[in-house]
Amino acid sequence: MPTNQSITERDLEIVVTLYKYRYLKTSQIQQLYFPSAQTANRRMRSLIDQKLVKHFSVPNVPERIYFLSQNGAKVVADQLDITLEELLWSKNTNAPKDYYFMQHFLATNQFRIDVTKACDDSDIDLLGFIPEYYGSKTPSGRIRKHITDFALDISNPNEKINHTPDAVFALQKQNKPALFFLEIDRGTEVLSNPEKGFLKMLRYYLGYAKAGKFKSYQQEFDCGELSWFRLLIVTSSPKRFDNMRENATDYFETTTKALRYFWLTTFQKTEFGNPLADHWQSLDVSDDNIYSMK
Repeated sequence: MPTNQSITERDLEIVVTLYKYRYLKTSQIQQLYFPSAQTANRRMRSLIDQKLVKHFSVPNVPERIYFLSQNGAKVVADQLDITLEELLWSKNTNAPKDYYFMQHFLATNQFRIDVTKACDDSDIDLLGFIPEYYGSKTPSGRIRKHITDFALDISNPNEKINHTPDAVFALQKQNKPALFFLEIDRGTEVLSNPEKGFLKMLRYYLGYAKAGKFKSYQQEFDCGELSWFRLLIVTSSPKRFDNMRENATDYFETTTKALRYFWLTTFQKTEFGNPLADHWQSLDVSDDNIYSMK
């Protein structure tokens, strides 16, 4: 393992960031830390030589993807002044081979990067960002995902719907907090069946809102009162965008007012852009307003 003297401050920032994001591709690391792809590649080769990070590739992702090595995890644990066990990092971590999973994972990370940088350039504070994989170890040794929850269906209170958002985050402007749940849609979920996929997810969020369970995030993000939340869905194409709005409005025709808090956009509008800006429309097809998170 290299000594701390051989690791620059920026190296330390990069390995801690890799711990927080788990997997990042070259362009994402560049976006966070470097002025050019050439500089990013050169420095990442150095971190590989220092045995702090590893890399892999998957089909249909035309870039290297980086993650922590065991040495890198030890450096992060030292930086955070915790043990490897508390870090919840496993030396048995393997590079995923499922490129659908990696595309989804990297898209979530891209949204997180863009929100973080947009807040840095504005008067809006990012109070926190919790990805779906964040969790804690149970007494049995398993990892329980922190943001996994359940809700009762609004039309059938005997039906419990379990769900894990892709991420939860909170913003604050002029001491007024706002809560957001993020769902990344890669175009693989069925849209018209209320028992699975897209409509089942919406049933969960409607029940979750009715029960007021989102208020627990006031303590999580140490913020003021949360009166409601916004659901953000980023989808793969304008055609799917239209289909999602139509299916949601048709199925939840008696609750279209609630659908106005569920916002939708496409990857083309947000990737490497400013997701805080006016990119969003509600799932209610009768609502022509354009929304922003600002």
